[in-house]
Amino acid sequence: MEETKKHGYANYKRQELLNKLKPVLGKLVNISTGIEANLSKKSLDKMTSAKALEKSKTNGFTLDEHFELAAKIKPLYESAILITAHGNLKNPDDPNVVSIKRFVSAAILKSGKKADVLITVKESIANGHRIYSIELDEINKASERFRGLSDAAENSGQGN
Repeated sequence: MEETKKHGYANYKRQELLNKLKPVLGKLVNISTGIEANLSKKSLDKMTSAKALEKSKTNGFTLDEHFELAAKIKPLYESAILITAHGNLKNPDDPNVVSIKRFVSAAILKSGKKADVLITVKESIANGHRIYSIELDEINKASERFRGLSDAAENSGQGN
C-alpha cells in the first residue's frame, strides 16, 4: 500500500515537472563547453526514474528535493562544468553511443541545503547529445568522486 502511494506521488511529480518544463524542452547549451544537449520528455522520464530517485535518496536527498532541482535543469546544465567524458562503459559494443559525459553543477535547495547535481549527457550517432539523467549528491562529493577520472583522462591526453 505504502509503495503504491509513493509511485502515485512520483507519477504526479513527473507530470507536474513535464508541465513546468514544456517551454524549455529542446536544445540547451552548456556555457563552458558550447555543447548543445537535447532535453526531451524521454530525458525527463529518465531523470525522474525510480533508479535516479533512488541514487539521490541514497545520497541523502528526498524525492521532493530531486524534483525541485530537476525543475531547474535548464540553468543547471547551462552553468555546469564538464568533469569527465568516456565511452559507453555499460554497453561498450553499442556502436551508436559516441560518449557519456558527466557534468556537475552546484545548487541550493529552497531549504538552504546545498547539493551537487550530477548531469549525465549521452552522445549518440542517432540523437547527438541528450540530457540523460541527474543525480543529487552532497556538495563537493560528485566532483571529488570524478576528479580521479578526469585527471586520468587529462594525463592520458584524452582530457578534451
